[in-house]
Amino acid sequence: MTIRAIRALPPEVADAIAAGEVVERPASVVKELIENALDGGARRITVEVRGAGRNLVRVGDDGAGIPPDQLALAFQRHATSKVMSLGDLEAIVTLGFRGEALASIAAVSDVECTSSGRRIHLRAGRVLEEGPAGPSPGTVVEVRDLFANTPARLKFMKSEATETAACLHVVQQFALLHPELRFRAVVEGRTVLHTPGTVLTDALAAVHGAAPAREMLLLDWPDVAGAVSQPKLSRGNRDGIVLAVNGRPIASRALGFALEECYRGSLERGRHPLAVIDLTVEPGALDVNVHPAKREVKFHAEGAVFAALQRAVRSALAGSDAPRIAIPASAAAPAPAAPGFRQLTLHEPAAPILDQVPPAAGARPFLRPLGQVLDGYLVAEGPEGVILIDQHAAHERVLFNRFRARLDAGAPLSQSLLLPIVVDLDPATLAALGDQQPTLGAFGFEVEVFGPRSARILAAPAETPPGRVEAAFREVLAGLRELSVDDALASLACHSAVRFGDPLEPAEQRRLIEELESTTPDATCPHGRPTRLVLEWQDLKRHFRRNY
Repeated sequence: MTIRAIRALPPEVADAIAAGEVVERPASVVKELIENALDGGARRITVEVRGAGRNLVRVGDDGAGIPPDQLALAFQRHATSKVMSLGDLEAIVTLGFRGEALASIAAVSDVECTSSGRRIHLRAGRVLEEGPAGPSPGTVVEVRDLFANTPARLKFMKSEATETAACLHVVQQFALLHPELRFRAVVEGRTVLHTPGTVLTDALAAVHGAAPAREMLLLDWPDVAGAVSQPKLSRGNRDGIVLAVNGRPIASRALGFALEECYRGSLERGRHPLAVIDLTVEPGALDVNVHPAKREVKFHAEGAVFAALQRAVRSALAGSDAPRIAIPASAAAPAPAAPGFRQLTLHEPAAPILDQVPPAAGARPFLRPLGQVLDGYLVAEGPEGVILIDQHAAHERVLFNRFRARLDAGAPLSQSLLLPIVVDLDPATLAALGDQQPTLGAFGFEVEVFGPRSARILAAPAETPPGRVEAAFREVLAGLRELSVDDALASLACHSAVRFGDPLEPAEQRRLIEELESTTPDATCPHGRPTRLVLEWQDLKRHFRRNY
């Protein structure tokens, strides 16, 4: 191997490498510019995005602005007014401090900045012009042609809807963490988010909608501010969780775990709360300089911070009227005559819960239905023994396989809704809806954008009960955005399946067992829970000492 001579990188290469650590995507630009506006004391911040942020990201504020004689200096690497010595790094009280943001953004785009009556224009890190400008409050930064001089970075960008949603998610985070400020987000010339700059409940309503905002519980604990949702309000992903320290949004698996531990026993597996939590920590008690993009922090007393978060959340949840998830009361202590056991009868149900799709032609069920216990388990007799079937898990598996077969065949089965359902979506989710329209249609949903922050569901999969359509749609959309098609199908099957605790008529019990036997050999539901338990004949004989 030939050893090449060591040499200093050319400035443009060094700048591009540094920019790669700070500017990963358009949302990174939005984050850095909002942080600068907040550090400048802004009370109103407007973010405009065009072409998913590649064509334009424009952030304007009414803050203190940049002194005219320091405007060019602000775009030089490691130029900052926030850190003067090593000691200052131990007590960071601002969101930005390294002096990398503006220089890194300018290195990979075309930037124009106007502040304090002066204007500067840069491209690929080089100053093209600088001069006076008309007086205007605060600072306006326009970033155009992002990654134009580094085209290799463009191939790593996702679709326009996804990148736009990421930009809006950043705005939403800061709007919730700073509800006293006015935030406005504009996408392709249309206002999609506008917070009034009053209190947290108003900001929550602007971001999540009025109905979810009413289900939020405000936190009232020293050094912990924000709000968390009641257990009856949850999501299928963690997009609705905003964690921050001293107003700085962070990613922390440990803090997220501490939050979700507070909901153990109140939320089903795979469900997550909505939360906005801002922890106040002494600047000297944490290190914010451990990640290039400042997404992570390191606590000197981690246990105390986690304990404070949990005490605040549990205190808020203590007043919640949401029921705890538990086994039905009839399961607590069995009574004489096997309560809850439903014997087969000869009449058909008037309004069956299960769908009416018949089993596959020529299929022969191997199980003989015997009844239902605890309104959740079906009992059947089979060649190998007595079978206990979890009705929800079994129906979930049947529906998942059916939905997957339809998707592969390109043959969705929809049912038009008598009354269309209007669903409020946060701006980021609504922006991503366009990307998912074809897949949603393949699942059986017919959806259209309906107003600046709403969608209207016109049709849904035929098996999904009308009362569960909205919840199913939300979960499917979240699954498509963050997880995979199979995860989204599993959510749809879960919301469409008969519930544990639903009494089933004998004909419904029989049909479910037939479908389970004739359509799938799978022993688990799509989420991995077992569908059945077999008590083998040999074990029963051995238990009752009938060895003959």
